[in-house]
Amino acid sequence: MKKIEENIFYRVYIAYLNKDYPATFVSCLYIALIYMFLLAPIYGLCIDLLQGLDKNIVKFIYVIYVATIILIIFKKYYKKAILKNVLDKNKSKQYLPTWCYFLILPLSMILGVGFYVLISIQILQRFNLEGYLYKLL
Repeated sequence: MKKIEENIFYRVYIAYLNKDYPATFVSCLYIALIYMFLLAPIYGLCIDLLQGLDKNIVKFIYVIYVATIILIIFKKYYKKAILKNVLDKNKSKQYLPTWCYFLILPLSMILGVGFYVLISIQILQRFNLEGYLYKLL
């Protein structure tokens, strides 16, 4: 998974570097968005299990979720040694055409939201688990 992430980062980095955009920043945001959507079923499951909490607490949990993912990605790729290593390792490896790398974000959106809907309908609603952890507290 690490190699796939680094290869996606590299291809997005090169594409935005050619357009004179801040390539490291945009590539980090792209990877962070992919992770946010792929991990959406876990976040959604936690929020559904805690259903009944105040809306401000749910918003705070969401901010923590987003900030954690963004901080981890930015901390990783803004280190010059790691960035140089990623750029050097992926120079000769292009597994897919560049346009395919930009389909990964919409696919992660579909997969993340789709799995959340399936988990919500097939598990949480079927077994009446919505707010289960909140009731235990």
